[in-house]
Amino acid sequence: MASNYEKMKRQMQGEFLKYNQEDMIKRFNIDANERYLTVDFMGGICRIGRKTGFVECSHMEIDGFREANYNEAMTIYDLLCWSKPDAVPSGQFVNMQSISKLHSTMPDSGSGFFHQEVKLFDHRETMLREVLEKLGGRIVDGGDLAAQIPVFCGLDLLFRFWNSDDEFAPEIQFFWDANVLSFMHYETVWFANHVLIRRIREMMEKQMS
Repeated sequence: MASNYEKMKRQMQGEFLKYNQEDMIKRFNIDANERYLTVDFMGGICRIGRKTGFVECSHMEIDGFREANYNEAMTIYDLLCWSKPDAVPSGQFVNMQSISKLHSTMPDSGSGFFHQEVKLFDHRETMLREVLEKLGGRIVDGGDLAAQIPVFCGLDLLFRFWNSDDEFAPEIQFFWDANVLSFMHYETVWFANHVLIRRIREMMEKQMS
């Protein structure tokens, strides 16, 4: 039996087909042929079936494509279908609390969603740095390790990580372009956060295996 997440993904797959793909291609300078729209996304590549709306992604230096998971697919659909026609990155980063205030009173849960990942990342700066760079990240100042990650068509995410010490647990923070809500809904920003963290985790686990 399909989960609610799977049902929602299939519903959005159908909704995607209602949008003008030629507008998407022109606006985002998308690589397109008769079968697929192909975009760079979060250190990997995603392609969308032009007749089906089905999203596939490839990353981790693997061959071929796999079906996009819920967070990947929903982020791609939102970016391509919902983003405002005049949306442009500002080049200025704001934290999730600031984005939340622009959207609603929804609190920011910080690293709470990612307790397993913060344990994996803790005091593994060399490996984490290598993975961030493989995802296209540019290492910058901030925290114990920080990187500016290309997400989609000039829209970037700033990832910061702090190791644990005698007083504090390890911590992840996300900073997005100040205009991110012109590109996607607030909830989708969290989907994209999950995409990044899952990709980092998978790549680190691959190195550790």
